[in-house]
Amino acid sequence: MKTKRHASLGHRLLVSILLILLLLAAGVVPSDAREPAPEDAVKAAMLYNFVQFVRWPEAVLPAVKPELVLGILGRDPLQEWLLDLAAEGSSNGLIKTVQLGSLQELAAQKHQLQVLYVGRTAQKDLPAILRALDGVPVLTVSDDELFVKQGGMMNFVRQNSRIRFDLNLDAVARGQLKISSRLYGLARLIVKDDVIQEGR
Repeated sequence: MKTKRHASLGHRLLVSILLILLLLAAGVVPSDAREPAPEDAVKAAMLYNFVQFVRWPEAVLPAVKPELVLGILGRDPLQEWLLDLAAEGSSNGLIKTVQLGSLQELAAQKHQLQVLYVGRTAQKDLPAILRALDGVPVLTVSDDELFVKQGGMMNFVRQNSRIRFDLNLDAVARGQLKISSRLYGLARLIVKDDVIQEGR
C-alpha cells in the first residue's frame, strides 16, 4: 500500500527526471535569448537533482533518513549556486552543506559526507583528495573537464551551447555507490573498466 510519503517521493522523482531532461535538452540558453540561464545555475540545479539518482550503502544513508550532506572544498562561482540551492532545500531536509577549509577537515569529516564538490582552487590537491576518500561512499563532483579521467566520479562540461556531464563508473563502484542507469544513460562520456566510452 502506498503511503503519502511514497507518493510524494515518486512525484519528486518524476519531476527530477523531467527537470534533468529539460536541462540537458536546453543547456545554456543561447546568448540571443532574452534571459539566458547562468551556466553555474544550470550546473548547480543538475547536481542538486542528480543526487536523487544515486544510492548510498544502507549503513551510510538509511532510507528513513534521506538528508544528504554536501561538502564543498575549494572555491569557484558554482559553489555559491550550490549554497543557495541547498539553503532553499533545507526546509525539506533533503540536503545541507558543509564548507571544508582544508584537506585535514575533509579527512576528519569524510564519514559525515555523501557528496563532495571540489572547487577549482582545490583541484591542485586532487590526488590527495581522492586518496583521502578511497573506498569511502562519497560522490565526488567537479567543474573540471578532466576530473573523471583523473579518478573523480562526475564532472560538468560545456559542449557547444549545452551543459553535459561525464561519469567514472569505476570510481563510483570503488566508492560503493550505485547510479541509476537512467542517469548514466544521459552522460557525455563514461569511464568503465578503465575505458572511456562515448555516451549518447
